[in-house]
Amino acid sequence: MHLCTREFIGRSSLHRDQSARALGWSDVKEKYRGRGLLIFSSILMGLIVVVGLLGPFLLVDPLDQDLISAMKPPFSAHHILGTDPLGRDILSRIASGARVSLIVSILGMIGSLTVGTIMGLISGARNRWLAWASDRLIDVQMAFPYILLAIVIVSATTASLPILILLMVLAGWASAARVIRSIVLSERPKDYVKAAELVGADQKRVLIRYIGPTLVPAIFTIAPLQASAMIVMEATLSFLGLGVQPPTPSWGGMLLEGKVYLSEAWWLTTIPGIAIAITCAALIGIGEGLSVKLRGDRRRRVDPSQSETVNAKSNSTKLNSGGDKS
Repeated sequence: MHLCTREFIGRSSLHRDQSARALGWSDVKEKYRGRGLLIFSSILMGLIVVVGLLGPFLLVDPLDQDLISAMKPPFSAHHILGTDPLGRDILSRIASGARVSLIVSILGMIGSLTVGTIMGLISGARNRWLAWASDRLIDVQMAFPYILLAIVIVSATTASLPILILLMVLAGWASAARVIRSIVLSERPKDYVKAAELVGADQKRVLIRYIGPTLVPAIFTIAPLQASAMIVMEATLSFLGLGVQPPTPSWGGMLLEGKVYLSEAWWLTTIPGIAIAITCAALIGIGEGLSVKLRGDRRRRVDPSQSETVNAKSNSTKLNSGGDKS
């Protein structure tokens, strides 16, 4: 009987060793994939930021017109990305548009995450009526088309940079609130929250002091994704004439100006579109890399498969020693 038991435990231990080894290799591959993606995306995003910050100082004025050099294709003399119908340098306008898009997207992202975090905390509170009201507000906001909201607000006011940032905050806070709310609800049943409530901590203290720190990794993960959505939103609103107004260069405005010449001057729309796609891809890559890194950190803190393998090995050793003695 001891031999059968030892054989069974040995096979079980071997199976667990193989599972743990496979899981370990999976963790290693995921770790380095996430790290590589994060590094590459961060470098790419850093280059875009450098172009946006230094480009207007190193390149020609994006508003300078030269009708003699109008509609020059890419890789022309003195104009590596070509010119537009007014002879303005496309590379200089792309750099200036990058600065505008980055400023608007960062401010919109910060505002939407701030409002979304507050509303998500309120939605996950114990107060049933307050949570119900915030949930309905989130549902209404997510169901309301932001383009229609932009048209209504711009019609009542004027299209300007502060109004554009306000539109982004109004359009983006609900998605962030949904994520924060789900995290708050998942943390509510945990022991540390119940212990805080048992010792008399009020709801505000529980949400801010105890649950609040657990939201930081999620906020850092969704921030780049939110910024990429803001860049697309800014380009969309500027393309519709509701965002950054001429003559200030913006990627969406360049798409609007170039659509008339799409058949004869492809670079007027293709180059701004590529700039938008690369920037959004870099931000999404940063968000995905951070998500993979945070998942790996959580797995390393608590790895039940390894603990089961260790227990199985110890049990097998005890049985083997007991059988030898007998």
